[in-house]
Amino acid sequence: MGSLPSPHLPKPWISTPLIESAALSKAAGCRIFLKLENLQPAASFKSRGIGNLIRHALLTHPTPHLTHFYSSSGGNAGLACVTAAHSLGRPATVVVPMTTKPLM
Repeated sequence: MGSLPSPHLPKPWISTPLIESAALSKAAGCRIFLKLENLQPAASFKSRGIGNLIRHALLTHPTPHLTHFYSSSGGNAGLACVTAAHSLGRPATVVVPMTTKPLM
């Protein structure tokens, strides 16, 4: 059996800023804030969820050094999987469905 990684394994996502939108606030008549998740490593909010899933898997799997991640995605989820796995030193493979549009 492999050893468990440190519980101090880094998070493969970042804390992103929250900014007020003057234009939307004016139009809505109340304060509207935008969370800039496009600044995540995979340029999507999916970095948080998938990054947390991958980190948790590595912290709880009996042989994390042998773990390889797989994702079926034609977009941001696959990119988030690869980005998180790579940042934590693990391989990842994305299987792109044949129904994915070429310009995705």
